[in-house]
Amino acid sequence: MERERGREVGEGSSMSSREQRNLREQERRMRMKHLFNILSSHVSPTHRLPVPQLIEQATSYMVQLKEKVNYLREKKMTLLGEMGKHSEGSSSSFQPKLSIYSRDSTIQMNLVMDLNMKRVLLHQLLSVFEEEGAHVMNANIQKLNDRMIIYTIIAQAIIPRIGIDPSKIEERVRDIIF
Repeated sequence: MERERGREVGEGSSMSSREQRNLREQERRMRMKHLFNILSSHVSPTHRLPVPQLIEQATSYMVQLKEKVNYLREKKMTLLGEMGKHSEGSSSSFQPKLSIYSRDSTIQMNLVMDLNMKRVLLHQLLSVFEEEGAHVMNANIQKLNDRMIIYTIIAQAIIPRIGIDPSKIEERVRDIIF
């Protein structure tokens, strides 16, 4: 009896424990809704997805990003290893390393060159992409150390149905660098 009276007395003086739990739960749901809206804006900014689909897409996107990071780390280590071997050896020049990747209507070119070799200007490389029907989305030059320079170009086909021919771009870039 006294316990029941104690609860009754406690309820009158302040918010009951049940109301407090309900309030905390309501705040938790609001916070989760806000976080899902933020996630949705990053994963699918054009249209709203149901929560299970949103989580599935976010998870697959994170896995893709993780794989890409691992791939780029391995590629970086490979390039740095090759450069280290050449810089330790004689004073002979490092042969340029050209790699072109194409997926759907997007193409990426990476070119690693020795600074002592023939000088290549970025606008020469960009003009090749534009003349072959690509819109350059990103172009970057990075001086890696005192001897190496890395050119990176990412482009997309102006007309996706037609696409871009990576072999033509590779051939023309090789003409420029050699």
